[in-house]
Amino acid sequence: MKKISNYFDPSLCEKFRHDIPKLRALIGSKKFEPVGSNYGVGGNTFRAYTGWNEPPSKVYRLWAAKVCARLDVCSLEHQLSTREGFDKWHEELAETLQNDWQKQQGRYLSFAHQYKLIDLFIKWLSSHDLSSQKLAEIFLHKANCALDSQTLSKLNKCLSMALPITKPSMGDIHSKNTYMFCQNLIEKFSAHAGGTRLLFDYFAWRKGG
Repeated sequence: MKKISNYFDPSLCEKFRHDIPKLRALIGSKKFEPVGSNYGVGGNTFRAYTGWNEPPSKVYRLWAAKVCARLDVCSLEHQLSTREGFDKWHEELAETLQNDWQKQQGRYLSFAHQYKLIDLFIKWLSSHDLSSQKLAEIFLHKANCALDSQTLSKLNKCLSMALPITKPSMGDIHSKNTYMFCQNLIEKFSAHAGGTRLLFDYFAWRKGG
C-alpha cells in the first residue's frame, strides 16, 4: 500500500510551506479583548444552524464569554503541556458547550457542529496575545483544524483528490472516528510541509467561504 505522502499535491505542499512564516505570525497577534467579540464564529457560519429556540450565535457567545472569564493562563499552560492534557481540555470544552446548548435549546448539537465550534474557539484564542509564549506554542502544535467544507475541500486538493467525495462538507463528519481520521490526514500533510493542523486551518480558510 502506498504511503499517504505519495498522494500529496507537490504544488500545494510547496505553497503551504511558503506561507508558513506569515501564518505563524497570526498566532498571538491580536490584543485580547473578548467582551463583545464573536469569539471566532461569524454570522455566515451560524446561518447553517436553523430551527433552534434561541439564536445559535447568542448561545455560543454566552458560553465562550464564560470560558474567557475564568481563563487562567498559568493553569492552562500546565494543563495543556501534554497531548493528553490538551485532549482532555478539548473534551471538557465540548461537553460544557453541549450542556449549555441542551439547556437553552432543548436538544443537542450534532457532533460535527459541536466540534467545529470548539476548534474555531481555540483557533480564535490562538490568534490573541495571552501574554504567554508557551501557551501560543501549545496552541500552534496541539490545536486541531476546524472541519467544514473549506478545510475538507482543501484537504482533498492537498491529497490530489484522493478522498472519494465530490463535495466534502461538515455533514460528512459523522463521529469522532471520522473527525480523528481527518485530523490525522491534515497532520501528516502539514508535518510534511513543516506546519501544523492549526496552520493548515489558517491556510485553508478564506473570508466569506
